[in-house]
Amino acid sequence: MSDILIFDSFLIVFLLLLYFGGKKYLWMRRSLIVSCLVVSFVYLIWRTFFTLPHDCLIDIVLGIILLISEWSGFSQAIVFYILFWKKYKRPEQNVNDMDIIPTVDIFIATYDEDLTILKRSAVAAMNMDYPDKEKVNVYLCDDGSRPNVKELSDELGIKVITRVKHDHAKAGNLNHALGVTNGDLVVTMDSDMVPRKDFLMKVVGHFKDEKMGFIQTPQTFYNKDPYQFNLFVTNEFGSDQDFFMRTLEEQKDAFNSVMYVGSNAIFRRTALESIGGFTTGVITEDMATGMLLQAKGWKTGFVNKNLASGLAPETFQDLIKQRDRWGRGNIQVAKKWNPLFLKGLTPMQKLLYIDGINYWFFGIRKMVFLIAPLWYMLFGFSSLNATFSQLLLIWVPMFIATQLAFKLVGQGRQNVMLSNLYETATAPHISYAILLELIGKKQNKFAVTRKGINTDKSKFNYRFGWPLVLITFLSVVSLIKVIYLMTQSADLNSVYINVFWIGYNLITLVLAIFLCIERPRLRKAERFESHKKGKLLLVSSKGESVELEASIIDWNESGARIHFISKKNLLLGNYQGKLMVDDQHLNVRVVWTASEVLAVKFFNVNSKQFAYLIGETYARPSHTLKSKSYNNRLLRLLFLQIFRRRKKEIAKIKQIL
Repeated sequence: MSDILIFDSFLIVFLLLLYFGGKKYLWMRRSLIVSCLVVSFVYLIWRTFFTLPHDCLIDIVLGIILLISEWSGFSQAIVFYILFWKKYKRPEQNVNDMDIIPTVDIFIATYDEDLTILKRSAVAAMNMDYPDKEKVNVYLCDDGSRPNVKELSDELGIKVITRVKHDHAKAGNLNHALGVTNGDLVVTMDSDMVPRKDFLMKVVGHFKDEKMGFIQTPQTFYNKDPYQFNLFVTNEFGSDQDFFMRTLEEQKDAFNSVMYVGSNAIFRRTALESIGGFTTGVITEDMATGMLLQAKGWKTGFVNKNLASGLAPETFQDLIKQRDRWGRGNIQVAKKWNPLFLKGLTPMQKLLYIDGINYWFFGIRKMVFLIAPLWYMLFGFSSLNATFSQLLLIWVPMFIATQLAFKLVGQGRQNVMLSNLYETATAPHISYAILLELIGKKQNKFAVTRKGINTDKSKFNYRFGWPLVLITFLSVVSLIKVIYLMTQSADLNSVYINVFWIGYNLITLVLAIFLCIERPRLRKAERFESHKKGKLLLVSSKGESVELEASIIDWNESGARIHFISKKNLLLGNYQGKLMVDDQHLNVRVVWTASEVLAVKFFNVNSKQFAYLIGETYARPSHTLKSKSYNNRLLRLLFLQIFRRRKKEIAKIKQIL
């Protein structure tokens, strides 16, 4: 045992040296990647030939299922590290360098979203910078045929497109819009995605290349997703989509394999026409459309700038339903257009699309890893035939290498423990959905993700939480059973292995259960930090007037939180008046005061003022945004930390509009 510990210690020190050196030197980064793949391959060879159980048929079947899951994960790791072997960033292109400035049609797809959400996107789209604004047309593509959307379009002075036959959901809606417009380029935006002022300026220039079919930009979010919000980790975690949207997509660009994600993209109209428009017949029309364009020989690209932001799913339930649709849609695409046999795709494009489809089997793999140790501890069926010392020698280096390599290439947006939490939380439902799709129980209906949800109550979502609670309960029962086993003549090697295994699973299971506790979302709109200076001219209900120097802390189109400078605190009473900032005189009503901070609500906001507020909050140019770093420290979230933050932050939110 001492020799094993010495060997492991030297190997771990070697891996740590590569990890810290890899932050500066490319050769050390690549050495860590190679080391990770080598030790993982050695581990799997050992698992394949020396650790499969053979005592009974059930053991053999369980062992094979576990081994297949591990090999499947390793295949993904190979593709993952091929992507990150060399960093890639697309060179910038200036739209003003184009010989002819193209005409642009902006399609904002909507179905049943709240008009307050839709209005933000429409106003931002109307106010984007472009060399010739006469060449930009904004269209509300309303698939709900709602009279109030028509009223909104009339108010804003833009066009609304509706259709009589509502077939093929979003793809059908966009295809109908294609048929009644004629712009050279087509922008697709979801109704909640707010384009920034420089969206067109940063993207259109790439279409100087006549073979450029579409440019994708990342979907970013101005609210907190359920992982960040329900676990009180707005400063620890980024959005769970950040790693794919900001890191993986950029690396795929090196192989002309950028995935179209349904919004925040610009297409060349002739490229879309070459494949018959947006793809129909599957519920992930975006993935299929991008893949078919690439198979047709069109180039695709990715501009890694925050050029449009929207609403992430606001409840864990909605996040699960969204991932359900994505997973099922990938299986549908694979059945209809298998990338392996799709003519026109390069070998690397085929590999990346197959890998993307393989990813959606993560739920099944994760359920295997969660349940395998329980089969042994509760029923005596073993899926692994190894000693504890063997695992120390072979598994521990693989585990450490995987953690370090993933963290290094994750660029602060992802690590193994965080990925484990994401997959554990969604595994029960996603695995069930994928299995149903595989056996032919197809989901054809396109389900729009709910947006703009407000609630003042906290609740546990039993529908999506009960499988996690059940597995956690069985895991705890298994650990209790260990106390009995360790007093008997049981195989302690297997006991030690499974105790560690269950303990590791329990860390993420407990956090996943907390995710199912939906926190109250009291705000009607998200707030954006600001450093704007201005003046407040206020008059109380008693006729007392006051003028204050104002510094805006945060705001949105509904109101603001303001730090004011005064020799004395604001008197009690009802105040209203004007907030003068830049060249705007905004009507405000004070809703609460505390020391030198007050909150105001805007009222009687005219169209010019509304456009100003959207431009200073949701649609600020990308160069004005500060990049935020996250420490991704999972263990800091456990138990008392969550309870402490729950009590503190709910009390804080109740003071904010």
